[in-house]
Order: sequence, then C-alpha cells, then structure tokens
Amino acid sequence: MFLVSFFDSKVFNPNTNIEIIFFVLGGLGVFLFGLDLMSDSLKNIAGNRLKSFIEKATNTPLRAILTGMIITAIIQSSSGTTVIVISLITAGLMTLPQAIGVIMGANIGTTVTAFLVGLKMEQLALPIIGLGAIMIFFINRKKIGMIGYALVGFGMLFLGLDLMGAGFKVIITKNWFVSMMRSLESNVVLSVFTGTALTAIVQSSSAVIGVLQGLYETGEVPIKVGLGIMLGSNIGTTVTALIASIGGNRQSKQAALSHLFFNIFGTIVFLIFFNLYAGIISNIEANYLEPSSKMTIAIAHIGFNVVTTIILFFFINQIVWLINKILPIKQVPTSLAKLNFDLLESPVLALKAAKECIIEMGSISKQMVETAKLYLNENSEEHFERCLSLENVIDDYDHQIHDYLVQIVTNSLSQEIGMTQAIYIDTIRDFERIGDHCVNLVEFFKSRYDTNVNSVDVLINNLNYFFDQVLIQISNSIEGFKKMDKKIAREILDNEREIDTLERKYRNIQLSMIGDGTLSLDDIHYVDILSNLERIADHCVNIAQNIIDPHYINRT
Repeated sequence: MFLVSFFDSKVFNPNTNIEIIFFVLGGLGVFLFGLDLMSDSLKNIAGNRLKSFIEKATNTPLRAILTGMIITAIIQSSSGTTVIVISLITAGLMTLPQAIGVIMGANIGTTVTAFLVGLKMEQLALPIIGLGAIMIFFINRKKIGMIGYALVGFGMLFLGLDLMGAGFKVIITKNWFVSMMRSLESNVVLSVFTGTALTAIVQSSSAVIGVLQGLYETGEVPIKVGLGIMLGSNIGTTVTALIASIGGNRQSKQAALSHLFFNIFGTIVFLIFFNLYAGIISNIEANYLEPSSKMTIAIAHIGFNVVTTIILFFFINQIVWLINKILPIKQVPTSLAKLNFDLLESPVLALKAAKECIIEMGSISKQMVETAKLYLNENSEEHFERCLSLENVIDDYDHQIHDYLVQIVTNSLSQEIGMTQAIYIDTIRDFERIGDHCVNLVEFFKSRYDTNVNSVDVLINNLNYFFDQVLIQISNSIEGFKKMDKKIAREILDNEREIDTLERKYRNIQLSMIGDGTLSLDDIHYVDILSNLERIADHCVNIAQNIIDPHYINRT
C-alpha cells in the first residue's frame, strides 16, 4: 500500500495554516483538473456521436431520461450534457419536453462520480495514472491515447481527494471548524445555501460532493450537514446551464430554467421530509456500510436524484406549462394544419394545400427580414428573440412541408405532379435559407450592440435602403409564386442586377471611408451584413427562375 504510506509520511503531513491551505487548494485543483481531463477525453472518444445520439434517442420522456443518464455517465458531467442540450435547442433540434427528460437523466448520471469516489480507490490512483501515461506516450494510436488521458484524469480524481484529505485531517481539529459544523447542524437551510454557493463558485457539483465525501469520512461532519450541503450542490450546479443559455434563444433559457426548477423542487421536497431522509440514510450506513463512509453521501446523492426524477416524470407536461408561463415564447400562427394527409390520395388537392403553407412560410421569412431591419435601428432584445423564434417556425415549415411533398410524389407517377413538387421543394429551401441569413444578420447586430460599436449614419442609411430593396424582392417572390406569374418573376430578375450594383457601391463606400480614416475597422461586419442581404435577394431570384423555367436547377 505504497500510496497510503506515501501520504502518511512527514512530507504529506501539513502543520501550518499555509500548508493546510496549499493541500486543500492544491488537492481541489488536481481533482478539478482530473475531472475536466476525464470529461474532455471521454467526449473526444465519443466524438460528434454524442449530439447525434441525444437528438435521435429522445422521442419519448422515458427514452430522454435514459439518454441523459447514459450520456452523463459517459462524459461524467451533468453540466456538459445540459450545455449540449441547450445547443440542440438553440439549433431547433430538440423540444423543451425532450430537454427536460434529458436533464432529469443527467442529474442521475452525474451521481456516478460520487459512487466511484465512494468505492475508496485512492490506493489505485498512482497505478491508474501510470497506466494512462503509458497509453498516451508509448502507444501510437489516437483513440488509445484518448483513453489514456481519461485514465490519467480518473486517477487524478483520487489523487486530489487524498491531497485534500491530508489537509482535512488537520482542519477538523480546529475550533472554528467544530463551531461551523454545530451552526450548520442546527440550521439545515444554511447547509443547503452553503452547498449552493460553493458549487456555483467551483462550477462542479462533482467536486463539491467529492470534497464533502472526504470531509464526511473524517467523522467530524454530521450526517445532516452533509445531506444539506449535498442538496445545495444540486441547485448550484444549475448555474452552468444558466450561463450557457445566455445569448441563446428563448427555448434554451427555458431549458436552463427547467433545470433550476427541477433541483429546487427536489430540494424543497427533501427538506420537508428531511428528518425521515436523514434517518433512512443513517440506517443504511449503520447496517450496510462502514461508519462515516464516503459511500453514504454517494447513496444519498443517488437517492435524491432518482426520487425527484420519479416524482416529476409524471408531471413533465405541467412543468412545460409552468416554464412557458414564467418565460413565455410568442407563438407565431401557422397554417401547417392544412397539410391534411387524407389529401395525399388526391395529388392536386395535396399540392394546393402545400402551396398555401409555402406562401405562409414566405410571409414568415419576410417578417424575419422586417424584424432584422427593426433590430438594425433599435437595440431591443424583443426584436432579437422574435427573429430567433420565427426561425424555429420556418424550420418547422421546412421539415413538415418537405415530408408532405415527398409523400405526394410517392402516391403519384404524373410527370406534371413531379415537376410541381420539385419547384415547391426548391422554394421551401429558398425561404428556409432566407431565414438562416436573417439569423446571421441579427447576430451581427447583437455583436455590434454588445461591443458598443458606434455605426456611422451614412452606413446605417445605406443598410436601411438595401433592406427596403430586398423586402421588395421578397414581396414579389411571394406574390409571383402565389400566382405563378412570369411577369413578376422577370421583375425580380431585373431588380437583381440593381441590387448587385448597389452592393458593390456600398462596399466601395466602406473601403473609401476606411481609407480616409472616417471609419474604423470595428465596422468590419458591415461587409458581412451586405453579403447576407445580397444572398437573401439571390434566393428570391431562385424562386423567380423556377417560375419562369420549371426545369431551372437551383444551385444557390
């Protein structure tokens, strides 16, 4: 037992206050670094399959919970799973009910770290690190190297815990520590707040609970204090998700809020029945574990998350309703209900229904451009949020209309029907891309507002005029598609030449202003804004080309 004697030696026996601080902070640093290294390595091993797996395996609440458990157990980070969920919601690839299920599962999956710590594997820390180092430096295979890094991180968890433990052995003898434990034992709520604050600062519930397990093992931390800090750490860990949701759309903020609600609700329930909870955990320890075992905290942690998940599993829809009330999303009326699948047996009627939805989709894309223009002239978060919300609607139209159109073709071999279907698919793609460019625009504007870039009036005036010309093109493309009017389509093509000329003119104006010093390089996004507006106009041209020539191949 080399490691035991190593840490019990005089070298690892802190006496002064500064040595104690070094051991505790250094041990915490080693623990956090190991946790981060292991998490990153496991993510790299899994690769992009993580997001794909979450996206595809969450179509029911139970599967969403299981997915959250599996992913978090693999990457050893509930915060990491939650951040992935928020990125999927921001991209429109996951709904709030799915996200809530994954977050519930992530809370259970994150207890694996505490369970592993509870196994008392400190004696294997150095051998595990050594094995990992051999895999990194002596085996020339990338995946083996990643596994090696994961093992090094895993070993560092226990090395860090042992370093902290050396400091804890001295800390628990201090009068101030004994007084603090008495205060926390008499006030469970204060213990909860302590756990919340520590986790919010450290940004890792696994680290706080790992430290707690080390302290509890000394026998000087009462069970009620340990349970209170553990409950608080579950609230504190939601801070990471709240930070990750900043800058995302309203749906991502809802997901972060649901994570906070989930853990606060569970904490309140367990505080109400706290004495019963503490009694059950104490009985488990007395009958099945060693006194003051690290596993006691691990079991309490697992119990909290499993019970809370079971309770709230049956109320996911109600949670969604509550979150929507607290942080509402303005719903955009849609006409997708017109996509009646009973009409598929009558392709002409089905195409008519699809066309009405495409026209509605075009109107929404126009609203996005109008909203982007408003955001250009007024720094209002409402404009930014509305544009992102409309983008989600556009994506929904794109997916549903496309699926509907494909089934029409499946049920009909008519060449005319097939040609019309091809035009419609091209058109929805163009309207969807217009939405993407609008998101680019509002993100450019937000970046300028966030960095306090003062735009020159002449440039803003130019952009407003450019917006107006693009809006004319969109209006004409919607009307031209609605009537399949070749005259309107030709007007779009004629206007496109003027828009291209306008873009070149405005680019040259910017370059000359930079050259004479009247414009700083901070306005570099100006060219990107012009480019996105010009691309929107290009998609209007695609729609017009399809109206004029059904055999036109849309390559933009």
